[in-house]
Amino acid sequence: MTKDKRSLVALLWLLRPSRSLMVAVLTGAAAFTSGAGVARSLWMTLAGWCLAVGGFSLDFYADRELDIKGPRSKIRHNPLADGSVPLPMGLAFSLIFIAASFILVLAISAWGLLPWFAILGIITGLALHLFETPISRALTLGLLQALYVIMGSTTGGLSPGLWILASMFFFAMFGGRGITDIRDFLHDEATDVQTMPRRFGVQGTAYFSAVSLIIAYTLSLIAYFTGEFGVIYLYLDIAFIAIGLVAALTFIKYPTPRLAYIYTFIFMMGMGTLICLAMILGRIFA
Repeated sequence: MTKDKRSLVALLWLLRPSRSLMVAVLTGAAAFTSGAGVARSLWMTLAGWCLAVGGFSLDFYADRELDIKGPRSKIRHNPLADGSVPLPMGLAFSLIFIAASFILVLAISAWGLLPWFAILGIITGLALHLFETPISRALTLGLLQALYVIMGSTTGGLSPGLWILASMFFFAMFGGRGITDIRDFLHDEATDVQTMPRRFGVQGTAYFSAVSLIIAYTLSLIAYFTGEFGVIYLYLDIAFIAIGLVAALTFIKYPTPRLAYIYTFIFMMGMGTLICLAMILGRIFA
C-alpha cells in the first residue's frame, strides 16, 4: 500500500464508524419519534453523526500521548498517535465535522443548539481531560447519550416519553462505562488512567453496571405507559429487557474482560439498534 493510500485509510479511521453510526441512529430515531417526519429526521441524523465524528476524532487528538504507552498502543489504533495522520490535519478534521453539525442543526431546529452546545461543552471538557475520575467519566458519557436524544427530539417536540427515554439512555451508558472499563482493565493497568475497576474493584464495577442497566430497562418500560407508542414498542422492548437482564446478571457472575469485550458490541450496537427500532416502529403504529 502506498503512503498516500495509508494516509487516506488512517484519515477514514477517524470517522469511528463503530461508535459514530450508533449516535447517528440514536439522534435520528429521537427526531422521528418526536414527529419531525422522515426528511427532517434524516437531516438531524446527519447532524448527530457529524458531531459524533468530530467528538470521537477529537478524543484521538486528546489521547495521542496516552495511546502510545504499553499494551494500550497495541489495541487502540490512533492515527494521530502513530503519525499516520499529522496533528494539524487531525484537529482540522474534527473541527470541520463539528462546524458542519452546527450548520445543520441551525438550519433544522434552532432549539437544537441548546443541547448541541451542551454536547460540545462535554466533548471539549473530555478533550482537555477535565473529567478524569471514573464516576465523572461515566456521568459525562451518559449525559452525551441523553443529550443526543434531546437534540434529535427538538426537531419535532419533546414529550414525556422522550424525556424518559433520554434518561434511559443516560443510565444505559452510565452503566456501560463500567463494562468498557473492565474490558480494558488489563491494558489500562500499564497506564495512569483512572478506571472503575481500579477504584471499586472488578466485582464492584460489575454490580455498578448491572444496577445502572436495570434502571435503564425499567425506564424503557415506563416510556411505553405514557401512551405515546404502539404495542409493537412493547414487544420489542420486552425483548430488549430480557436480553439485557440475562446479560447483566451473567456479567455479575463472570465479570471478565473477555465477556466485557463481547458485551460492548451487544450493548452498543445490537441493543441500541433494537430500542431505536422500537421507538421508530412504536411511533409509526401508535
